[in-house]
Amino acid sequence: MALVSGHPKSRLMKGFTALGPYIREGQCSDDHFFFDCLAVCINMQPSPEKREFYGWWIDLNAKEKRYTYTYHLGLFDKEGHWSEKKIKEQEVLEKLESSLRQFHTRLRAYIVSLDMTLEPADSFKDHPFSLSS
Repeated sequence: MALVSGHPKSRLMKGFTALGPYIREGQCSDDHFFFDCLAVCINMQPSPEKREFYGWWIDLNAKEKRYTYTYHLGLFDKEGHWSEKKIKEQEVLEKLESSLRQFHTRLRAYIVSLDMTLEPADSFKDHPFSLSS
């Protein structure tokens, strides 16, 4: 099935999967894609399924000639849900920003290879840091 962007979803999913372990296929739909990264474990004491993480997530939406994104930094809780959270620890924030920028660079390159552009969503004004720099 070809999406709004004109590319088959199966091809896009294969390309997004190749970017790293970030795509969450079960949370994607025809023109929406969800990526996340559990970057920093908060406490190693609980069993793996009960651990919480600081990380990031991206919502990517296909438009006619572009993909738009929003990203968020926050907490992945032991129930498996994301919530935005201001990260106070500078070392943790730097790790999140670094991993998000690295992923963003690979994502942009892949989308450009599809003859599309990657841009922040029109409503995405209050992002904590720029991915373009």
